[in-house]
Amino acid sequence: MTINLKNRRKIDFDLIVSAAKKRPRSFSELLHITKLSRKTLSLRLKELCKNGMLVRKNGVYELNNTSEFEKFSAKRFSQMLDNRKMRMGLTLLALLLSSSVSGYVLAVLIASPQYVERLKPIGNFAFALNVSNVEDLYTWQAIISFDSSELRVLKTAPGEFFEVEYPFFLNATDVADELLLLGATLTGEISGINGTGTLAVIEFEYFVEGYKPPQLTLSEKGFQTYLFNSKGSIIPLNDLTKLTLSAENPSN
Repeated sequence: MTINLKNRRKIDFDLIVSAAKKRPRSFSELLHITKLSRKTLSLRLKELCKNGMLVRKNGVYELNNTSEFEKFSAKRFSQMLDNRKMRMGLTLLALLLSSSVSGYVLAVLIASPQYVERLKPIGNFAFALNVSNVEDLYTWQAIISFDSSELRVLKTAPGEFFEVEYPFFLNATDVADELLLLGATLTGEISGINGTGTLAVIEFEYFVEGYKPPQLTLSEKGFQTYLFNSKGSIIPLNDLTKLTLSAENPSN
C-alpha cells in the first residue's frame, strides 16, 4: 500500500508518542528510537506539543493525555477494519499503529483496576480461538467479551494456523469495557490460508470460583468480528460456527 505524505506524518507521530508513552524521552533518545532526521523530528515534536499530545518538561518530552491518545488509536483500529476496500486490512494497521498500539495492547485492563488488584487470582485457564473450513483467509479480527470482576487477560499468542508475530498480530483490552480485541494479518501479494486450525490462544486468570467463561461475539459495543480474504472482501460469518472459542486445559 502506498504511503503518502499524510500517512508518513501519522507514522512519525505514532513512533514518537509510543516512545514517550513508556517514559519521558529526550530529543536525543527520540532521534535514536524513531530514526527520523533531526529536522523532521523537531517539526513533529512542535506539532505534538502544539496540539497538546506531548509536553516538554525539564528537557524531556512526555505524554500530556494518554487516555485521549488511546481512544483515538482504538477508534482508528476499528474504522480501518470496517473499510472493505482496504485489501491489506491489518497490514495498514501495523504500519500506522505498530508502535502506538503496542504500548497499550499488552494487558492494560481498563475495567475496575483497583478492584481487581485487591483480589488474589485463584488460577488460570486458556481458551483457543479456532476457525474451520475457511478459504483464502488473509486478515481477521475477533471480539471476545469477559467479566473483568472475575477474569483478567494474562497474555495472548498467535495460533499455529495463522502464526504471525507482532506487529501483524495485535491485541487490546482497553478499547472498551470488558472486551478483548484480537486481530492478525498476512502481508504482501500472497493468497490467504485455507483449512481449519487455531488463530490465537488467550490465557486468563480468574478471581472467583464459578466464573462466567469469556464469550466470542459477532458485534459488541461498536466493534465487529471479521474475516477477510486476500482480495479485501469479507468472508461471511452469519453465525459463529466457522469461528469458535473453546476451552483448553486449565491450570490452578
